Amino acid sequence: MNKGWLIVTKQEMTKMWINDNFVPVTLVKLVPQEIVRYKTQEKDGYVSAVVGVQKKELKKDKGQKIAYKKTQEYKVDDAFVTSHEAWSLLDLWLLEGITEVDVTGVSKGKGFQGMVKKFHIKGGWATHGHKFTRTGWSKGNRKPRRTLKGHPHAGHMWSQRITLKNIPIIDKIVKDNETLVVLKGSLPGAYNSLLTLTIK
Repeated sequence: MNKGWLIVTKQEMTKMWINDNFVPVTLVKLVPQEIVRYKTQEKDGYVSAVVGVQKKELKKDKGQKIAYKKTQEYKVDDAFVTSHEAWSLLDLWLLEGITEVDVTGVSKGKGFQGMVKKFHIKGGWATHGHKFTRTGWSKGNRKPRRTLKGHPHAGHMWSQRITLKNIPIIDKIVKDNETLVVLKGSLPGAYNSLLTLTIK
């Protein structure tokens, strides 16, 4: 069972000198988050923590309740429930003594792409009047009368959920009321997209 999670937003990439090596890193910013409630085995059939991100204070005189930009569920064990009460804030202290995390996010979408860009096929001839230089040519056998599974076709590219394992934590920076975590390498997602750091 994982020890906890933190939801961050992806910021810019840069490079740092680490042991005489110029290493690419990604900065992520910690966003305000809290445990909204726990789901129990008796009531819901499983145990999990519901985490709310970026709370919005709505007008209570109009009957509006508290809302969050995003809510996420995480499976937890009894030790996590006893050590973290409901409505407690999740902050940088969860990363104390942690050197590696798993990062989960949605990769950048690249829209509808043909097979040359999507699958890096060679394409057809580009001379002697050929008009089909970037098509996929054959679609498969005559029978069965359908395209076989796994055959490359044009279509939507990326926008997929990606999890990167064992990403090293380079540094933690607290400055100007902002908390930044420096992670090694590149991370999925666009600027300001939400990422989940899983603490193992």
